[in-house]
Amino acid sequence: MKVLIVSDTHGNAAQLYRMLQREEDAQALIFLGDGLRDLAGIDKARPHLRVYSVRGNCDYSCFEPAEGLAAFDGLLFFYTHGHGYEVKWTLTPIKTAARQRGADVVLFGHTHVPYYEYENGLYVFNPGSLGHPRAGKPTYGVVSGEKGRPRFEHREL
Repeated sequence: MKVLIVSDTHGNAAQLYRMLQREEDAQALIFLGDGLRDLAGIDKARPHLRVYSVRGNCDYSCFEPAEGLAAFDGLLFFYTHGHGYEVKWTLTPIKTAARQRGADVVLFGHTHVPYYEYENGLYVFNPGSLGHPRAGKPTYGVVSGEKGRPRFEHREL
């Protein structure tokens, strides 16, 4: 399994495509919102890449859902942009939502800051921002591993 986690491109599609060139062996991409239009044409550029996406607070006139669930290698991923869970102030509501859904992993964006923790059986991960990082270089996430043993990485572009 190799899943790319991306958030907050905010119109910087070039960064998204640079990342895709670096990560050619990825099987899936989860886009966490704020830049959904940047995904236009990704199906032609990478036809075998499974793409999952949710809308963010800046994705106007988009009909993507606000959250989603996907399973990879026996783990259930709950993913959302995060603004509806007040992630800039606390992670308690989003962790509660993930646990209520039976998720093993919760993915969120919105803060533009990379984050990772493992707490009581729940992996919590924010890839940062490819378009407008709050500090440092643009970042994205990679989840790899097998048989329920994920490894989470933040990578700079």
